[in-house]
Amino acid sequence: MVILGIIVKDSLTRVGQELFAKMLNSTLQVPYKSIILVSDSQDSTDDFVKTWAEEHDKEIIVTKSNLYYYHRPTRATARQTAIELFLNNFNDEWLMFVDDDVVLNNGWWQWVMDNKILENPKVGEIWGLNYDTTPEREYLLKLLGVNLKEYLIKKFEARGGTHDTLYRRKAIEGVNIPPELHVYEDAYLHFYVKCRGWESVVNPVGIIHYHPTKETNVQEEKERMKIAIQVAVKYGIIEYDTMKLINQGFKNKFLSYLSLLRPALGLPPMFLVTVRCYGLKKGFIEAIKRQYLKFWFRWHVLRNLENAKIPNVCEAIGIE
Repeated sequence: MVILGIIVKDSLTRVGQELFAKMLNSTLQVPYKSIILVSDSQDSTDDFVKTWAEEHDKEIIVTKSNLYYYHRPTRATARQTAIELFLNNFNDEWLMFVDDDVVLNNGWWQWVMDNKILENPKVGEIWGLNYDTTPEREYLLKLLGVNLKEYLIKKFEARGGTHDTLYRRKAIEGVNIPPELHVYEDAYLHFYVKCRGWESVVNPVGIIHYHPTKETNVQEEKERMKIAIQVAVKYGIIEYDTMKLINQGFKNKFLSYLSLLRPALGLPPMFLVTVRCYGLKKGFIEAIKRQYLKFWFRWHVLRNLENAKIPNVCEAIGIE
């Protein structure tokens, strides 16, 4: 019924053996017999998964990314390789992606069964809410009067997510994820499914998303934000917060640039949250970094997207 797909790059080094094993063990609630492991790792991640699969009587296919004439492996090449292996080598109805830094909450699969989601022929995608290990995002949203679950669902609707997602075979047939999408390959896949008329279902049981915590790297975040702007212009994939900025800002140029003050106004609540989570010194530095990045992103959105023609996402990915 289900094939498990995992894409990795040095997961044992990046997330650690304990968390990686915990992720694998959490998938045992799902009825699958085979694993597709697409790995561009240099460490011992592949051997670890092979040993785990043997211990739990799971078949496994291990391969590197097909580069699709791109100059390097990306999340997109890995994701596309896993999809093609699934479509060409198995007859099962569902492919389930699980990221290396998530743990499925107990009852994830049981919720799907109890609600008979798989029996609905209109459903092409089943995604679980991505709860954080740390409470900072929930604290901040509470200060702003925003419900965490509603926020997570809006984020998913705007950009998808593959950290714990089931895809129906017919829903992903024919997809060709652009190899350049090392970020937003999950968004491309989500809209490919959505634009072809398939329904998405949100599983409230969800996961715990560990994404190993580290101090905010300003340069790395700037690069990610630049990609977000490029993807918006080329593919029409715009995250929820960015779309709000565009809709609110471009109606009035004065108000659009006045919105640059919001990161400064948001510094006190962000400071309260980060200090509560990380202590005074680290929390203060984190608050400054995060609000600066929000200002930097707003500035670049206003400069780069104000006169840009944002394409319809379905047309941009070749579905009319």
